[in-house]
Amino acid sequence: MGSIPQLSSIFINMEHKIILFVHGFLIYEAVDALKSPSISLRGKMGSIYSISLWNVSTVSKSIDIYICHSITACEANNIRGKFIILPQFIFPEEIETYNRLQKSLAKINKEDAEVRIVMYTSYALSPRLLKPNYAIKLMKGVSNKVANKRISLIIIDPMISNEYQEVYDRFKLIFIKPLSRRKFLQLLALADIYLERCVDEELSISSIEAALLETPIAKLTHPRYVVRQDYKDEILWASSPQNFIDKLSDYIQHIDYWRPYYAKRLRDFLITRRNWDYVKLPLLKSVLDTP
Repeated sequence: MGSIPQLSSIFINMEHKIILFVHGFLIYEAVDALKSPSISLRGKMGSIYSISLWNVSTVSKSIDIYICHSITACEANNIRGKFIILPQFIFPEEIETYNRLQKSLAKINKEDAEVRIVMYTSYALSPRLLKPNYAIKLMKGVSNKVANKRISLIIIDPMISNEYQEVYDRFKLIFIKPLSRRKFLQLLALADIYLERCVDEELSISSIEAALLETPIAKLTHPRYVVRQDYKDEILWASSPQNFIDKLSDYIQHIDYWRPYYAKRLRDFLITRRNWDYVKLPLLKSVLDTP
């Protein structure tokens, strides 16, 4: 069950163990979608359906195991037991696939010397996501500290009707619509840093893709979720806006040193800590009822 309102179905067969993967802050985001004037009638119907389906499944206790990407997601959806944490992960074969892709995309040079920062927003109206206007505020703080660098913040936003850009004193803001997968990965590979949108401990799938393409990640984590992170200095992160601005400013000032450093650290983290063989045990034990 996803947090983005949509009409979907769930099939319950009591002869089998039922596992429900819950993504996002489902009830919060569904209710928020009902209040939003930008959500279509179909989206609002999907919200009502998601809420009713969620209540039926939890009240009837028909779910044997819940899967969440993070402890925070479980708590937000009032899942207190029978859950396992399965963070975003990679399969071994993905490493070689992205290796080849990264090498082919690396042949494409950027057209200018701007420091390019990419961010992807979502249809989801979630309290765990960094809002575009707050990201812009952070970038203004960074641009004030890095006066000798040109910065472009590219925000991919599925909610906009028209693409546009704004030029400020020290940086350029660009809003674009969602891209084809090939073009999106190309944009990620050519970015100097990817701005993670989750403010809890989770890393989005786009961050995982950026890391596989050797693009470093910057993340602002809410202080209450810091202890839940399974990464340390593998990504550029901070728990306060000012500290985040300072770190990102230093990264940009010394980008020739920090970019390869974070690219290697994060890639090693994925290979050792976020590969399928490392994260699969809780899921397999729950499914197979192994001791």
